[in-house]
Amino acid sequence: MKDGRTHLGYKLEHVIDLETELILHAGVHHGTDHDTQTVVGNVVSAQVHLDEAETDAEIMNVVADKGYYKAEVLSQLQWMDLSAHIPEKSNATKLSQSDPHYWSRLMNRLETRSRRGRKKQRLRSERVERSFAHSCETGGARRSHLRGLAEIRKRYSIHAAAQNLGIVLRKLLGAGTPRGLMGLWRRFASRFPLEMLQKRISACRETFNRLQTNLKTNFRNQFGIYKNEILYQVKTTC
Repeated sequence: MKDGRTHLGYKLEHVIDLETELILHAGVHHGTDHDTQTVVGNVVSAQVHLDEAETDAEIMNVVADKGYYKAEVLSQLQWMDLSAHIPEKSNATKLSQSDPHYWSRLMNRLETRSRRGRKKQRLRSERVERSFAHSCETGGARRSHLRGLAEIRKRYSIHAAAQNLGIVLRKLLGAGTPRGLMGLWRRFASRFPLEMLQKRISACRETFNRLQTNLKTNFRNQFGIYKNEILYQVKTTC
């Protein structure tokens, strides 16, 4: 800063399922770590989380922005049987068959420039950035008062789990936040006006009171008959 102070900076990275928008891995790294140094580890962690969840899902494609482009990263992803969709940087070197990463760069270029690759890039720019907006801006996770990378990772993992829970609830109930649940209740109340609900509640109360009164009268009548029989038996025996 201008007065000489420095702030500890951390970098957040999400591995998102483009179909369900669930966060498979929420990574927190030092601000000095380059994107190309963490992308492979994030993908591996996301696959580990899928295996721990006992699902049959497997990561087949890796879609990222041009900040993650590096020839060594493309070769590692190809060695892991993953299809890369990472746009090339403007200062990238030209393709040459003498390059040891020639085939990985060529396959990445073909995938990225294809119609399927452009569609995945549009989904990435929409859904991945949306997850950051929900967690960092709306969720208030842009800043943290904790100290230490381990503590911040724990806190942000809980934050990402809560965001996934909201997505699941939105899929099941139609509302993933308290405000959304309030809107769902308002829509329900608009279909069934309050007066109609009050009439139904009052009718149920009247029915319940009537049943309660009938039970009381029947019990008193039966108890009175039993009492007279007992007194009669006592008098006769005396």
